[in-house]
Amino acid sequence: MNDNNSKTLIWDNIPEWAIYSLEYGIEEDLFLADEDKELITKFIGENFPNGYAMSVDWESYKEFDRFPAFGKPCKTYTVRFCCNL
Repeated sequence: MNDNNSKTLIWDNIPEWAIYSLEYGIEEDLFLADEDKELITKFIGENFPNGYAMSVDWESYKEFDRFPAFGKPCKTYTVRFCCNL
């Protein structure tokens, strides 16, 4: 990504169950429910319509987050998204 046209956003409440799909695409996650696919698709569309790269801080997590970025309460991680503007 060109540094002049990118922005870094940090989310500290990305659901653990969504990380694989955010990294590799929802079509690669064979066990994801349709409702969860819709939540991920909506999250990406609203926040990163022009694409993104991401990195997970595996040391920074909450075992039970009552307010994840989307979905029901669950374990969450801090994720850094570098996105196109």
